[in-house]
Amino acid sequence: MKLKILTGLLIAAATSFVFTAFQSQENGQVYFIRSTNSVGSMVAYKVYIDDILVCNLKNKRYSSHSIAAGEHTVSVRNTGISSHTKSRPLKINVAADKNNYLIVVNGPNIYLQESVESSAQELLKKVAATKECLPSKKKK
Repeated sequence: MKLKILTGLLIAAATSFVFTAFQSQENGQVYFIRSTNSVGSMVAYKVYIDDILVCNLKNKRYSSHSIAAGEHTVSVRNTGISSHTKSRPLKINVAADKNNYLIVVNGPNIYLQESVESSAQELLKKVAATKECLPSKKKK
């Protein structure tokens, strides 16, 4: 009797593991938009998702990143000569199959501001996509 119960539990656990392992990961899209700004316009800003560098974003550019649904922390860093300030971390909730739009704002302080889709779509018309966000490793 104990063997049948133990075998049943083992089969149930294995089945659960298999379904969990092959479950598709649900992702959302995050756009970082750097429209125009004369301050630091020659410098690429470093964009981070969960403290991982994901892009060097130049002026009048945007980048798009597919990330797992859930809560994430984003930030941006100025890489200019005089200042290497990093923005306050911004927590965002990424929903599956939804877009999040973040505008890079540079004033006295650099920060990210969430935007609604209609406003972001207007900005996206004025900027170009970043093809290669991070420099590729040069082969020797």
